[in-house]
Amino acid sequence: MFLMKTTSPAGAVAALAALYSQDPRGIERCFEHLTPPALKELDKNLLARCLESIENNTNSSEDELEVAATAACHRVVAQAVIRRKVHQCLQKYSTVSSPQTVEEALKYYTLPEPLQMELKDKYGNDEDPPPNTWFDALQQLQHGNNDVIELWKLILDHPMTAYVPVQCQTCGYTIPDEYPPKASDKDVGLSEEDPRGDELEIRSGWFRGPRRRAKVFVLDCPDCHSVSRWYRSGHPKIILNPKRWGRLCGEQEDLRLDLANYLNVSVRTCLPLDWDHVWGEFSANISDGDSWQVHDESCRNFAARLDEGIGAWTGVWTIHPNPKLCCDVTEEYLSCQQQGGRAEDSHASNMNKYREIVGKTRNDHTATSTQAKTLYGYVVQRANFPSSEEITSELQQAAKDFGMRRWWQLK
Repeated sequence: MFLMKTTSPAGAVAALAALYSQDPRGIERCFEHLTPPALKELDKNLLARCLESIENNTNSSEDELEVAATAACHRVVAQAVIRRKVHQCLQKYSTVSSPQTVEEALKYYTLPEPLQMELKDKYGNDEDPPPNTWFDALQQLQHGNNDVIELWKLILDHPMTAYVPVQCQTCGYTIPDEYPPKASDKDVGLSEEDPRGDELEIRSGWFRGPRRRAKVFVLDCPDCHSVSRWYRSGHPKIILNPKRWGRLCGEQEDLRLDLANYLNVSVRTCLPLDWDHVWGEFSANISDGDSWQVHDESCRNFAARLDEGIGAWTGVWTIHPNPKLCCDVTEEYLSCQQQGGRAEDSHASNMNKYREIVGKTRNDHTATSTQAKTLYGYVVQRANFPSSEEITSELQQAAKDFGMRRWWQLK
């Protein structure tokens, strides 16, 4: 009877809440970048707290209590991982820019003349002038296009939302966004500074590894010796800067969320575990689960990226404010289109190999085989979630709780 109670995660839930109350910044940092040392420290503290809350019972040995409490803690850590990722993603949906803010940002910059001519040649008519702003460029795409999905595909391929590497804003010298970096920040001319008052919505985020503080990156270009400033931001006016301003995958998806809201396109976020990336699926009808599309080839064929030699991912989840649209879609990304999956059929012969890689990586407690060197898939795996359906249920419950319960406030 006693072991039945200890196997319940109630004690571990209370332990996590107590740890968070005692050291919120430390717990946030741990879950933000869940490395082996971070997980080891979390496990130790959580188990100690959990055991403290269990009354001594002569019918159970210390070993039995520890086994039961450890299982409960593992379950709670996995649930907390799921909830934190969902809540982080939904926070972006909750702060999506208003249509007015997006339109102002689209009209804010005068595009460089070479870009104007490129857009005219690719998207315009001979009699039309080149687009002067991003707003003009969007109108150019909308002209005569009544199919919102076809318009959205054009936007996804457009320079307006394209990936832009971090670079010298004078000569274009590029800083590789690699992890672990082959050269230090100092070696590539990069340093960090506190933001100035006129710099908008600076946020932390991954760039050449995890960055926990909101800082401005200053590049002293080793080629032309010009100084450039760049920072990560979710504000469309910053993301849309056309003058060699970096736009990484996080900014791409922030901007696409804003544009989707502006154009009434349904988009949900795809979040791979243990891989630094994010992308979107879109639909003309969100009530039809089969209508979700992935336009970007490298995202559609995300399984094939396991061949790149930079590490593996351990799962893919979709996140959306509508809880019903939050799902574990790992199997879809490990299946070809002829099987109802995302990947192109040309990858069919490799899918079993990709499944084996993902399965092996989920069981790697060292994180050496993941691209981000983190353990999110591992903590879900070790908690013995029996099925993708149960993970989906946890994702959906986390979405339902957003705005009412904090991610660490488990039931």
